[in-house]
Amino acid sequence: MKTISVVNLKGGVGKTVTAVNLAGILAADYGKRVLLVDSDPQGDASQYIGVVPDACSTADLFDGGSAYYEDVIQHTIYRDLDIIPADMQLASVDLDADIDRKQAVRVYADLRDALVEDDAYDVMIFDCPPSFSLPCISAIAASDMVFVPIKPGAFEMSGMRLLADQIASVQGTGLACRAVYGLLTIWHNADATRQSEEWLREHSPIPLFAQKIRRTDKVTESTYAAQPVTRWSPTSAAARDYRAWVEEIMEGL
Repeated sequence: MKTISVVNLKGGVGKTVTAVNLAGILAADYGKRVLLVDSDPQGDASQYIGVVPDACSTADLFDGGSAYYEDVIQHTIYRDLDIIPADMQLASVDLDADIDRKQAVRVYADLRDALVEDDAYDVMIFDCPPSFSLPCISAIAASDMVFVPIKPGAFEMSGMRLLADQIASVQGTGLACRAVYGLLTIWHNADATRQSEEWLREHSPIPLFAQKIRRTDKVTESTYAAQPVTRWSPTSAAARDYRAWVEEIMEGL
């Protein structure tokens, strides 16, 4: 089973859109059994595909191991795509003075190992919060790959080195990912954007995918419709770009 974290400490870079559409494409176009883990207390990934937590959520996995994965997984309306939804309870993980932090870092690795033992899924994708919280660290530590959506711009460029260093610090846990890649998102045809892309491709501390994701209003529409953009508007620029990006990923696996 492949495990992937979608991470950026900045908001508004298309992180959740990227995680949800990656999951949707792998399930719909490649027939993969996909588990999307919403690891952000805001629960945007859950809302994006029309799922809200009922009895259990991601937070229950951090509650001393009292929840099994069967307890927290919910099916979606999409074939081969399930989700562990999140809500604001997840924010309490970092505030719990009694939590065993070393064990918390292992939570998602233990989830991964259980899923592998049961041959339950082909791919697990974490939509991480825009903060270096325990759930974010746990997701990175459990992942084979980390994908970093990057919106071309001055602040994003200056933050890349810090983010790369933070991801590298997790690798010292012995549980961490083996590959980190950047994905240019919300790209549009303007001089400043092209210059930012050129700079990033030359100076980025992590390798960048060749494919980039163009900006389109169809992405915003798809979030209101609670559908991946590849389903809401299959021929839109972003939908076509996301499919080309996933093809690039699959060629490299």
